[in-house]
Amino acid sequence: MAGWSMNLALLILASAATVSAGDPTLDIYLNTEVDENTDDHGQQPGPKSTNCSCGWTNKARIVGGRQASVNEFPLMAALKAADRGPIFCGGSILTRRHVLTAAHCTYFLRLVRTIKLVVVVGEHDQTITDEANSKEIPVESIIGHEKFHPKLFLNDISLVVLREPVEFSQTVGPACLPTSSTNFLNEQVKVIGWGRKSTNGAASDVLLKLNMRVIRLEICQENFERTISTDNPTQLCTLRQNKDSCQGDSGGPLLWLDPETNRYTLVGLVSYGKTLCATGPAVNTDLSAYLDR
Repeated sequence: MAGWSMNLALLILASAATVSAGDPTLDIYLNTEVDENTDDHGQQPGPKSTNCSCGWTNKARIVGGRQASVNEFPLMAALKAADRGPIFCGGSILTRRHVLTAAHCTYFLRLVRTIKLVVVVGEHDQTITDEANSKEIPVESIIGHEKFHPKLFLNDISLVVLREPVEFSQTVGPACLPTSSTNFLNEQVKVIGWGRKSTNGAASDVLLKLNMRVIRLEICQENFERTISTDNPTQLCTLRQNKDSCQGDSGGPLLWLDPETNRYTLVGLVSYGKTLCATGPAVNTDLSAYLDR
């Protein structure tokens, strides 16, 4: 399923380094198992409740598989050009009028002003034109981070303002946001999106899900030296052996299941990865670095 949209992929390819196969620290992470059977997560309430309804999931019917069930993740949104073309980036519903995505997903609109953007909610199979819960909502405006660096993908975060409110239901609803600073090192997180299944493959017709592990940011720094800073970290590094997010997943959510609420919390946004998907770690925007508490 990593992370660039359209021609902006060219901006990052030149800086992609290779993973050292003999890195003992990396081998530790590669040999760490992740739990695939998470289909009951996010359904029943946890011992603590959230201050609003958010981050729930609907019952999954494919145990341990990569394909998400229809509307399994109500918080999921997608970006596409109005009336044409496939989904090119993911996003997460924050409020009835706001969707969060990666800045590089919306930056190109400054260059191609003729493209009208819509956000799709309630989507599962993008080849079906009349899905019951799917709806396209026109975009009113885009608020990109003022310090977004289009070549280094720093501050890769953007807020999409919708022209009309999203109608919340059991199948469409907001993500939970972090309420405190949490160290996610070694935590299992979930990536969802319609991105490619392999580097040279086609985009997925249906929404896919993948569990990954948060690893030390220094490992991403070694692989993407020009784009990573550990002094004032604003990114999360993730890894899964032979599996990864891929082109088309950009802007989509990096989700962490809060054990106290049993609800999915939006902790990151898919930003970028290796030129060849699933050959090294992936870089994600760390949402907690941009939240006022």
